[in-house]
Amino acid sequence: MKRAALLILGVFPLLGGCYLLKQGTYLLSYNTRARSIERVLAEGASSGDVEQMLRTVQEIRRYAVEEIGLERNRNYTRYLELDKDYVVDVVTACAADSFTPHQWRFPFLGSFPYKGFYEKPDAEREAARLEKRGLDVWIRRVDGFSTLGLLSDPIYSFMTDYSLYALADLIIHEQTHATIFIKNEIQFNEELATFVGREGALSFLRDLYGAGSAAQSQALAALDDWNVFRDRIIDLHDQLDRIYGVETERETILAEKLRTVEEFNRRLLSEAPQLFKTERFRGFGGIPANNAYIMSFVRYNQDLELFYNLYQAKGNDLPSTVEVLKQLKTTKASPKEALKRLIGE
Repeated sequence: MKRAALLILGVFPLLGGCYLLKQGTYLLSYNTRARSIERVLAEGASSGDVEQMLRTVQEIRRYAVEEIGLERNRNYTRYLELDKDYVVDVVTACAADSFTPHQWRFPFLGSFPYKGFYEKPDAEREAARLEKRGLDVWIRRVDGFSTLGLLSDPIYSFMTDYSLYALADLIIHEQTHATIFIKNEIQFNEELATFVGREGALSFLRDLYGAGSAAQSQALAALDDWNVFRDRIIDLHDQLDRIYGVETERETILAEKLRTVEEFNRRLLSEAPQLFKTERFRGFGGIPANNAYIMSFVRYNQDLELFYNLYQAKGNDLPSTVEVLKQLKTTKASPKEALKRLIGE
């Protein structure tokens, strides 16, 4: 699962509240400690892997702005050494017997179906509090997030281990958030960034190495596997949604939910060797019977076809597609409904 999010972690700590104050302190500390990539490269004291990664980041940033049409800002112009391999732990929660997400409200920014913490024990305490209310809760690691251009988001040292595609996908995904953000439309925002990040990264590889290169072929094979898995999870979500729509006792619904997820896991485990081309899902160990986990996946993937339909209508021209999507920032209607009208659905 993609470990990136549109996340606000105390950008406005002075508005009050222990959460905002603590997470805002961490956020500002990370930003203060981050060093200019240009300075790091000029000093020449970094390892070869770090230097190569930072030069690649500069090229991806240029590509995102000049070739795709994303916002030009100071994101990913600075570098931060961390002693862990991710940035924050994100808590999501959902009703156990429906796909009704728990929402957190942030000043000026609206409602978000997730909440991030720089220290894992804080995330675990929040998760325990929500579990006591009978909610399904999921904690996931996030390796990148967007402050929507309010601060200059840094590159982290653990990203030296990323493939070129993964690094380009993450940067372009987050720059999409900084370019197009619609308040209280988180799923639309995440699906949009997933689409632009994915296609932008593939375009970057194609322009860098040429169509049919080994790097692009590997990325496409991984995406094919991801799409197979995505289709299965979306089908499971729809099947469970029908179960939740039946008027019966909660205990009966939860038992049927558990049975359905267990059957899903058994079937996919047996089919994995034939379904998947890469190793990522061949060792599939199953998903939890947890609505927060399922919704965390659905939130990024459910209606990607809408964006691909527009992309095809624009002749698979990503910059032209992005320009059309920018128009949705001012729509007063549902952005998905506006997008459907644009593509004639």
